[in-house]
Amino acid sequence: MKNAYVVYCSPAGSTGHVAQVIANELKNQSVTVTMLDLGGNGDSAPLLRQLAAAKETDCLFVGSPVYSNMAVPPVMAFIDALPAAAGCKAVPFVTWGGACSGIALWQMGKALADKGYPLAGAAKVLGVHSLMWPSSDPVGKGHPDADDDRLVADLIGRVAGNGDASLALSALDYQPESVSAEVKKKLDQPWATIPKTVDVDKCTACEACVSVCPVGAVSLDPTPVFGQACFGCFNCVRECPEDAIVSGKPLDKLDAMIRGRVTTLNETPPTQIFV
Repeated sequence: MKNAYVVYCSPAGSTGHVAQVIANELKNQSVTVTMLDLGGNGDSAPLLRQLAAAKETDCLFVGSPVYSNMAVPPVMAFIDALPAAAGCKAVPFVTWGGACSGIALWQMGKALADKGYPLAGAAKVLGVHSLMWPSSDPVGKGHPDADDDRLVADLIGRVAGNGDASLALSALDYQPESVSAEVKKKLDQPWATIPKTVDVDKCTACEACVSVCPVGAVSLDPTPVFGQACFGCFNCVRECPEDAIVSGKPLDKLDAMIRGRVTTLNETPPTQIFV
């Protein structure tokens, strides 16, 4: 591998952590690495131009957290904007909060393959569930950890050493049919989020919510207004210093629902690489 491109969206930090592990491991193998945080107001145009000229010795790594069992819209929009590949390989990776990793890897893998990017590998990595920050014992506590990082490093070593080996898309369609089929029905539907309200008596218009939104979906008028680009990361709820942004579904009920899904679905292994 000569050049690698690591693109990710990471509202809660877990996907960014995995992206950095990938970048560090690639650099250790003397690969030239270009990184792009889709939630950091970065311009994707220069990287898309680079990818238009990418060769068979290059590889694109694309990472997303799993929300609502799917990859988040900014990641899918980036893949949709990709130029047709001229041999450049791809490796999708996701972080998930322990309830269900859904079809995100398959969804990303299919979109990449449809653009002509052969799949060289993939990974799902356990992270702390992003909606459980109030809990002292959240699902995924302590993850990604050192063992997760070692698995990701193993993936990079195997992808770099596999040459022309490719991964079948079907390997990423690992969910039970009952789960997979139901989520796939939602792929062409508008993205659904948990509604939020603003306690105007608490809000001080400090703009903390504006600064932490990864897609610029929050504006003040004069209190927070949530635009259509919002995909429900809840950064604004978590980071509001006045607790003025309120989830339409109480956080304790979300906590109970998440733990119920963990028990019911019992998805294993929590972290897995595919090559």
